Amino acid sequence: MNFLLDTVNFGLLSGSAFGPREIWSAATPFNKGIIVILLFLLALQVYMSIERGIMYAQSNTASRKFLKLFMDTLRRGDFEAARRAATTHNKSHIALVLKHGLDIFQYEKQLKALHENHDVIQPVERAIIRGTAEVTELLKKGMGTLATIASASPFIGLLGTVWGIIAVFSTLKEKGAGDINALAGSIGEALGTTALGLIVAIPAVWIFNYFTNLQDKTITNINNAASQMIDEFIRRESQN
Repeated sequence: MNFLLDTVNFGLLSGSAFGPREIWSAATPFNKGIIVILLFLLALQVYMSIERGIMYAQSNTASRKFLKLFMDTLRRGDFEAARRAATTHNKSHIALVLKHGLDIFQYEKQLKALHENHDVIQPVERAIIRGTAEVTELLKKGMGTLATIASASPFIGLLGTVWGIIAVFSTLKEKGAGDINALAGSIGEALGTTALGLIVAIPAVWIFNYFTNLQDKTITNINNAASQMIDEFIRRESQN
């Protein structure tokens, strides 16, 4: 271990650069593959973060506009206007669930006109549960990939580190400890893959937790809005 630290210190003091270009040049074909994989995972993480971020931003904006309009029209009993509001703001996950519940309510009302004792509310509640489950699956899109990136990237980087250390000892066996500069590239390669793995993994953990919290918040908002809608349905049914 002391020998490895002395080697790194020698490389730094002698002005040798351990930048990305030098590490790539010194890397073995195997570790170049490791670096390419980690860079791909980093690019995938950035793409997914942007895509999920835009989706949640659009959903939140549409939900704020939709809820006020939907509840106002629902209290007036204007179901057609309520449906149009849900259709207009279809980027809102709340609108997707409530529109489904509203459609079922109107269908069950038609059945009740034929069968006086028909229960209207329970089918709506079941429809809300199904709709919420479907929306939850939409919100989970890509989250498994983010979790995999966060958990696997350090191990991929560590694999590159182990391979680089093997290259160090292979060079030691061939050339001995006299030529320290011959070892600097392999050591930089080993340390570089570890660093890259952590660079990929650390933000992935934060992003995964961030979107998980947004997902939970969205589901809570759906449940609250659906509860208000069902309460309004129960109130209207009790007046009949």
